Amino acid sequence: MDKVLFSVRLNEFCKTVSPTQVDFAAKLGMKPQTLQKYLKGHRLPLPDILHRISSLGCNINWLLNGEGEMLKKPDKPGGKTKPIPVLATVECGTPVYNQISEEGVKMMELTDTNHFTNPFVAVARGDSMRPYINPGDFLLCSDDSQKIKDGRAVVVNFKTIPETYSSNAKLIKFLDDDRIMLYSVNTKFPPTVHKKSEIYKIYKVVRIIRDVK
Repeated sequence: MDKVLFSVRLNEFCKTVSPTQVDFAAKLGMKPQTLQKYLKGHRLPLPDILHRISSLGCNINWLLNGEGEMLKKPDKPGGKTKPIPVLATVECGTPVYNQISEEGVKMMELTDTNHFTNPFVAVARGDSMRPYINPGDFLLCSDDSQKIKDGRAVVVNFKTIPETYSSNAKLIKFLDDDRIMLYSVNTKFPPTVHKKSEIYKIYKVVRIIRDVK
C-alpha cells in the first residue's frame, strides 16, 4: 500500500464527513496528534483503526486500493458475500513485527460475516499450529475479545515499540486477571506467558479457510 496515496484518500474522506480534523479525530476516538500521523502518511493503520474509519461510511477498498467509490454502498438485502480485507501475515510460532503490507491490500469475498465484529483476514505462516492451522491458511478474525474462551485460536498483537506491533497466532488460556498463556498444537513449541499489559489487542479466529485458489 502506498502511504502517500493512502493519506491523500484519508484526507479526502476526512473533509467529506467532518468539518474539522479535530472533529474527525474525535469520531475515530483518537487524539488529533495521532490522526496527523495518518493524514501525513507517516503511519499505516492497524485493523481496529481501519474499522473505525469504515464505521463512518468509508469504503475500505477505496481507501486502501483506490478501487470503487469513497462511500460505502448499503448492503443488498439477501447479499450472499461481503468483501473482507486481507490485512496481515501472522506467525504461528515466534512473534514477528507486523504492520499492514506496503503492497496492495487484497479483498476476499466471504459469506456469513455480518455477525462478526470488524472482521479481517490474516494469512498464517509457520508450523507450530499444524495440523489445526497450516502455513498459507486464511484466518478470518473478529475483534470480539470479550467472548474469547480458553482453548480458542487467537491472533495476538503485542506492544513492542511505538507504532510497531508483533503478531502471533496461538491457542489461548487465561491464567488470572493479569496474565495469559499462549500455546501451540505442536508440543515442540513451548507455551509462553504474557502480562495483559504487554498486549495491544486479541482477535478471535472465527474461521480457518484452506485451499483457497
